[in-house]
Amino acid sequence: MKNNHKCEFKSKMKSPIRPWWKNPSVFLDVITWHILRWLPPIMICVAIILAFTLKKEKTITGKKSYSRIVALAPNITETLFAIGLGDKIVGVSEFCNYPKAAKKIPRVGALLNPNYEAIIALKPDLVMVVDEMADSKARFDSLGIETMIIKHDSLEEILESIILIGQKCGKISEAEKIVSDIKNRIAQIQIAVENQTRPSVLISLGHNYSQNPNDKPQNITIAGNDGFYSQMIEYAGGKNVYNGKIPFPVISWESVIAMNPQIIIDIGPVETKPIDAEIITKQWKNFSQTDAAKNNAIFVFTEDYTAIPGPRFILTLEKIARIINPQLKIQEDEPNSN
Repeated sequence: MKNNHKCEFKSKMKSPIRPWWKNPSVFLDVITWHILRWLPPIMICVAIILAFTLKKEKTITGKKSYSRIVALAPNITETLFAIGLGDKIVGVSEFCNYPKAAKKIPRVGALLNPNYEAIIALKPDLVMVVDEMADSKARFDSLGIETMIIKHDSLEEILESIILIGQKCGKISEAEKIVSDIKNRIAQIQIAVENQTRPSVLISLGHNYSQNPNDKPQNITIAGNDGFYSQMIEYAGGKNVYNGKIPFPVISWESVIAMNPQIIIDIGPVETKPIDAEIITKQWKNFSQTDAAKNNAIFVFTEDYTAIPGPRFILTLEKIARIINPQLKIQEDEPNSN
């Protein structure tokens, strides 16, 4: 009896219970249980990701086809024309004068006071505004009009705005070509000025105007260090004479003398000023203590594009680069999508 018992025990030891992963039926049961347990959470996660992706895609690309666009800033109008959508614009702001075809489009108010009634009457399927017009966007949203905000505080945002408009309106290829052209030209400038001495530059964006050439500019708004003009100075081979943190500081003529810029650039389309560029130049030369006045390094920009943060900003950058480094050969052609 003892021997039989031992044999029976040894026999059982030689046939242990098989693990579940080696047992086909048990294995399938376990896998099925885990699938049923985790499938709902996985499906929920996938649904959330898919919904977010579709929402983002809709936000950026929209319908990809708009036939009645209202552009409430010159940089937006120029971008739309540049990527081939000028024929889709039905309304522009009072200051949208480029290209020439833009002058024939109905005017619907200015940047900060758009004519809502006129815009509504145009039945737009898309209204484009700059980020300073957040209140206007809210108004258009309440009216059920699709609105797109364009940012332009830096050169990076200007380039990004071209891409976003291209994506929104189904012209991404044209937009990418323009941005690529601009980036290549910026790179060429940076290479050309890399080992050059960097003079201090003051960019004036506005001041009081007088018909008397013997007057000095007063209440001068200059380019601070947080905007695209300061970036242009840097890319063009100079350094901003202002080292504070205010984006657009207003300074006195005494401050100009204290800063002592080596180059002074006055920016603004001549049609918005009551006097001509020659008088403005003479007024700046009254800062006779500055290096800029001593060396006749005072320049007044009268071209409209110098005050517009659109695709043609590259022309302004190239213009500044030629002033800082007159010995360099830097092109001056409008950016294109060819």
